[in-house]
Amino acid sequence: MSNQSTPLTKAQLDKPEREHLEKVVTELREIVESDIQYQLEHAYELNSADGGDELSGEVKTKRRDLEKAVEREDDDGTWEEKFERYVMGVGYTIINRLTAIRCMEVRGFIDRPVTQFGASGTTPAAEKLENEKYLSPDEAKIEAYNKVCDNLANEIEILFDADSPYSIIEPDVDIFEELCRKLDKVPEEVWRADDVLGWIYEYYNSSKLEELRRKGDYQGLDPEDVPAANQFYTPHWVVRMLTDNSLSKMYLESRGDLISTIERQESLTPEERKSRDPSTSESPSLADFSTYLVPTEEPESTPEIKSPEDIRVIDPACGSGHFLLYAFDVLERIWREEYPNLDKKSIPEKILKHNLYGVDLDLRACQLATFNLYLKARSRAEAEGIDEFHMPSVGIVCADANIANIESAPEVFDEIAGDRPDVRAALEEILDAFEEVHGLGSLLDVRGTLKEEFTTKEQPTIQESIDGPGSLTTFLENLHSKVANRRSGDSFIARDLKSFLRTLVILSQDYDVALMNPPYGSGNRMPDEVHNYVEDHYKYKPEFYINFFEVCENIVRDNGRIGMIVPRTFMFKRTFEDFREDFIGDRGSFDFLAEYGIGVLDKATVRTAGTVVRTKQAQDATADFYRLHDVKKGEKESKFTESAFSQSNGDSEIQRRYRRDINEFSMVPGAPLSYWVPKEIRSIYKLDTSFDASNARTDQKSLGAVKQGLATANNARYLRQFWETSGDGWVPFAKGGSDAWILPRVTRNVWWGENGKDVKRYDGSYPRSEEYYFSNALTYTNIKEGGKRFGYLHESSIFGTAGQAFLPDRAIWEALAYSNSNLATYLMLTLTTGRHWQVGEVSKIPWDTELEQVDRLGDLAREILGLLLTLRENDFISPYYTGPLLLNLLGHEEPLYAEDHPHRALKEEITISQPTVSSNSPSIPELGVSAAKFESKIEKEIHQKANQIDDLLFNHFGINKNRREEILREIALRTNEDPRESSDFDPEAITEPGDNFEELIKDLLLHIVLKIVREDDDGIVPLSTEDSLETPLISRVEDEFVQIFGEKAEDRLAEVDQVLGERQPDEGAYPNVKSWLKTNLFEYHLKKFSNRPILWRLTTKRLVSDPSVEGFACLIDYHQLDSGVFDRIESRYLEPLKAEYRDRRNVADQRRTDNNLTTTEQAEAAEDYERYESALAQISEFQEAALELGSPHSPERDEDVALLADELKPQVVEFRKRTTERLETLDKLVKEMDREDVEDHFSPTFLERVNENRDEWLDALKELETACKAYSQQSDETAEAHLYDLFPYFNDLVGSTHYGSNGIFFMNYYFSKGESFLDAGEPRKGLEGEARLLAELAAETDNDVELGEEIMVRCNELSKALPSEWQERALEEVLSSGYSPVKNHGVVINIRPLAEQKIVPEVVEDKVL
Repeated sequence: MSNQSTPLTKAQLDKPEREHLEKVVTELREIVESDIQYQLEHAYELNSADGGDELSGEVKTKRRDLEKAVEREDDDGTWEEKFERYVMGVGYTIINRLTAIRCMEVRGFIDRPVTQFGASGTTPAAEKLENEKYLSPDEAKIEAYNKVCDNLANEIEILFDADSPYSIIEPDVDIFEELCRKLDKVPEEVWRADDVLGWIYEYYNSSKLEELRRKGDYQGLDPEDVPAANQFYTPHWVVRMLTDNSLSKMYLESRGDLISTIERQESLTPEERKSRDPSTSESPSLADFSTYLVPTEEPESTPEIKSPEDIRVIDPACGSGHFLLYAFDVLERIWREEYPNLDKKSIPEKILKHNLYGVDLDLRACQLATFNLYLKARSRAEAEGIDEFHMPSVGIVCADANIANIESAPEVFDEIAGDRPDVRAALEEILDAFEEVHGLGSLLDVRGTLKEEFTTKEQPTIQESIDGPGSLTTFLENLHSKVANRRSGDSFIARDLKSFLRTLVILSQDYDVALMNPPYGSGNRMPDEVHNYVEDHYKYKPEFYINFFEVCENIVRDNGRIGMIVPRTFMFKRTFEDFREDFIGDRGSFDFLAEYGIGVLDKATVRTAGTVVRTKQAQDATADFYRLHDVKKGEKESKFTESAFSQSNGDSEIQRRYRRDINEFSMVPGAPLSYWVPKEIRSIYKLDTSFDASNARTDQKSLGAVKQGLATANNARYLRQFWETSGDGWVPFAKGGSDAWILPRVTRNVWWGENGKDVKRYDGSYPRSEEYYFSNALTYTNIKEGGKRFGYLHESSIFGTAGQAFLPDRAIWEALAYSNSNLATYLMLTLTTGRHWQVGEVSKIPWDTELEQVDRLGDLAREILGLLLTLRENDFISPYYTGPLLLNLLGHEEPLYAEDHPHRALKEEITISQPTVSSNSPSIPELGVSAAKFESKIEKEIHQKANQIDDLLFNHFGINKNRREEILREIALRTNEDPRESSDFDPEAITEPGDNFEELIKDLLLHIVLKIVREDDDGIVPLSTEDSLETPLISRVEDEFVQIFGEKAEDRLAEVDQVLGERQPDEGAYPNVKSWLKTNLFEYHLKKFSNRPILWRLTTKRLVSDPSVEGFACLIDYHQLDSGVFDRIESRYLEPLKAEYRDRRNVADQRRTDNNLTTTEQAEAAEDYERYESALAQISEFQEAALELGSPHSPERDEDVALLADELKPQVVEFRKRTTERLETLDKLVKEMDREDVEDHFSPTFLERVNENRDEWLDALKELETACKAYSQQSDETAEAHLYDLFPYFNDLVGSTHYGSNGIFFMNYYFSKGESFLDAGEPRKGLEGEARLLAELAAETDNDVELGEEIMVRCNELSKALPSEWQERALEEVLSSGYSPVKNHGVVINIRPLAEQKIVPEVVEDKVL
């Protein structure tokens, strides 16, 4: 024991301390991993597995050891991946050791520090070695460090083991000193905190967290990613809350002291509970220490605990051991209570030996958890006066043992088993059972896998266990002991085997309490191999935290406890209904559930909940719930103590504690744990009709159908903004969005030519619910923070997966009103509090058929829609656009590009409010006032009518004022909307233009310019003022103002000019308008048109460095863009402009040297000369760029592509011919046979499936011929981008000969039934009628399949040889014969070549591309 006193420790770090620690840890990681990587690459040539040929002696020997260590990392990974993981492993081991030693040093556990450098430039321990062993200073520093590690290895092997593969290499001495000095940046009081190593564990990978989140979202996590992606340190107050109410409560119940303890604590204030002294001197008993025991009733059954030795606590995802550390404090008091005469200094060792167990996937976590327990136990033992603390074997294991390389195991088996074949057989049997364990951790189903081999009867020896049925745990313990005693010290395989067997021992035992903050995630966030294992071994769907609960449920004794902090998704999600029903059913019970919400776990974005479950106990009639989700991160603990231990809500109107009858939850389909909903509101779900009872899986009636729609799998290819499309084939597409209320913003079109043929053929596309497309519907936004998601969708549309649809059979307007009401939002919050409203949840919304008769309900929805449509008429990107508001106020309607949109039919069916002005000749400011009044009037009416809908519904369902307030408050708490807030609309009080006045003016100008360019004879309007051959844009704008304002046009334009800027008309009229048109118009157009411009700006300014002027610029109408655009620009604008510039340059050249002019005049002439010279240079570059764009750009194709396509074409022609003939033969057969005979011979659905697909089969084969022809041409020939799809599609087109396929081949399964009519593969002679036809179909079956498979091979070869990315092929199509825009490809594809030539503004690259 050290002679130094141990300063007091703190339980947890505050936020500034954590933030500083994170910065230091990030720096430590960068330093150590860079050093290790450098050493491995330069000293040991480990850049690749086969390097190191020039090495010799000890270095070569060490390289061999390092090579084995790297190879051990991951059997399936590349050398580079293994190398990276090994570098990380060595790095974190070094940092763990250094930080652990520093924690010991500040506690006085190490006499001479090895990580603290003094003024002498060395450490006290190194200084001593220099004097005693005559070592150099550098040698002494590392030797002192290694000596401490070796000493600690005897007690904390998992962290300080010198034989670990991560101990082969150590840091360079200079790096060692740099790392130690970084530790000095962290204050000593931080190193004394109980949770410091836990935060170090989390922060070590925090820099990678965002990268892992993206990988989990889009690619899928690998097994080795799971620990880093889930390293979220559990706050101390949550640990207290869960442990007090599991371990402490269970013990108190077993002794009959629970109720008396709770009563004794009633006098404590919430603050006293929170800040109680954790020392054993001040809090000697559980009543003093476990002050977060929530009030409870006397339990019906109590657990039996014989003695403290029998209590086992496990954390199956232990991390750095926070739960176990706090459980240690609880257990110490239990030991003292049970054995008052026991020497107190012996208790810490007994706790580690008997009571605490932890499992984790991450070795770093296990190292820190073990060390944290060592620190805790030693600190407590020394505080009680022990002379020398001995660390017992601790039940912390890394469950990611690297034993996948089974081929290397026999030598270890031989070493362990010796001449005992029975032992060897036992080893092989276990390893075979768990061959695929990588990434499972505690999910390893030890009991389930080995249950047939063992009973629960205790047998004391390995021999007895092998010879017959015996205790699984006893067998594994004995086997582990034998491996540990006989293993070779330098065998990594043997070490991993020992660790693995220890894991099996721990996961086979029974426990009293499980405490956990498990990993979260399913889908991509659960590695495939783990997902598959879980599906085979567990009841519930693969989701880490749910499956971890199953693990705990299996290993925790009856009436044990499981305390956990987990995502709250299990409370609501449909996919967890079976788990939820068990959770509130007979498989377990819970006293309370706390909804923490977001912010409890540092850096995690998951919303969590905490609870303690009694295993295998029927649920009590009631349970308590605590609302903390809406509380700020730093205030959650205080709100918990206040709500749990105080009768008041403080100064808040928000209820925090709820006691609910568990049976109430089943009133709502799926039994979501929406604890805040009163019973009378839940009863609405008892109505006999729901939106879609089939999807809801209830026995109610349905109002209609709730459906997911089209998923294209390539939105960039198949979706366009409606203003960039033209022609047939494009249809409106509802894709959700934040503004879907009543009248959704349907701005996109989807390519649906020939009934969506191209989309359907695209790999990964999913045209769900196609029979519901082009129907009147209510589309709703799938993902949004809040309600008011439903909007009327015109029957000309298709709906998607983000903009799903509810299709009522009747009462569509009443349903629209109801679904957007605050009541409906609250009812949805009853089902789910998440942003995602899935089909199954929306389907459950209850419907009262009497609402179909409620006066005015549907009318109000139609009226709101009309008002919204009125506002949308002034929105550029609305299908209902008729012009800018300032123009509409004057009675002008010019829909321009929106005039043919099918949604405009709604304007004929709905009453629309027309804006007006009071003055006959209003000024621009007066128009601004009228616009503000009009918008305020419309908004006021919208809000009034929405409130009327809410009132109608609240009255209909008999919901009183207090309940209404409760409903509105809950919506405010659960969404980003507060329905209690209302704006004051007073149109008549408005006397000035609104805040958007300038925007309204810009809208007017943009509209006018769009009209000018659209109506221009060639769709090209130059912006250059030097061009005397073309009417300047400003003059055209003036003409438009005359058309609008008549004789007041000049005044109105002058007023517009004043609003746009402060320039004075010294050098011409309307300087601010001119400047805005030239400089700002295009960016404003991008902003207003969602970065999909139909007004393109071409410019020469970017083509030279430091341009003094813009040589040429023009606006182009996208819809008039064609392959001749640059020829027209050249002949009509550039050549005349060049001549003009040359003349002016020549004049300027003469004037700049004319001595008759003043110096100022000469200088001005020189500037003019430079300006025209720059303009001419720009135009020259522009012409070069245009020439380049106009030249053919042959696709870079492999020479074999044309040959392959040419060879494929006749095969496709033959296959199509044969398929046609076979279908014709089948048609003849159908005419010959009775319907019943056809069904008996083939199948009841055979003909239906053939007829459903035959047109697609033949059409696709015809198009495949076209694709072959296109790609068999010379590479400079244009191949339409979509033709490529036919090659990968062929696999789906032919399918397989399995009867369940829908491809062409499936017919051959049935055709082969006629083989009985064949001789030597040919129809038997003399056959007639149906027998002859059956024989003909059977005779060609094998030939058809053989030819189809040959085509499949060639199609696959072409698929690989050609660009698979649609964008690349689309650009080839645009450029192959010279720039020729393909409008179906959209703005992005067509403008990209121009951006690459820098002839469009740079903002295009930033915003459009």
